[in-house]
Amino acid sequence: MNLFPYTGYAAGTKHSYAGSGSEYLCLPEEPQWKTYLEGHQSNTGRLAGVEYDLFNSGSARNNIFSERNNDGSPLQDNPAPCAVCYVQSRSTVLMIPARTQCPDGWNVEYAGYLVSNHYTHKRSSFVCLDEVPEVATGAKAQSQALFYPVEVECGTLPCSLYVNGREITCVVCSK
Repeated sequence: MNLFPYTGYAAGTKHSYAGSGSEYLCLPEEPQWKTYLEGHQSNTGRLAGVEYDLFNSGSARNNIFSERNNDGSPLQDNPAPCAVCYVQSRSTVLMIPARTQCPDGWNVEYAGYLVSNHYTHKRSSFVCLDEVPEVATGAKAQSQALFYPVEVECGTLPCSLYVNGREITCVVCSK
């Protein structure tokens, strides 16, 4: 069975854990197992589903994403799906932060906003999240691994170009 491309569930280390992996992963909808032990063991890493967390403290909304792929339903506290893509005729795929367009001669695969773990949590990876994200079905929110929009903190970055507090865009390009 050819697995590419595939859709699945976005996963990462629970935001309150100091260890385990730092990358977000795309787990396929149908896992395959080998040898395993039931229940949690003491010397392991942990992987949890990712959900959207798009609110600031209180009730202030921090959702810069369109909800049209989700029939207008809110993304907040819902699980995030994922996809792994394979473009046979293209040899390079590149995520470019702080851009909405690809360089000349490159193809736009999708564009969106940069996300990561919360800045006060442990470090994760920066991921380009489509500007029109979807919600995974068949799962429920557990406040485990979380996606947060990434904002600029200018100073070392020139404030005239990178406006303090502005969400960072991104584009995924192929050639």
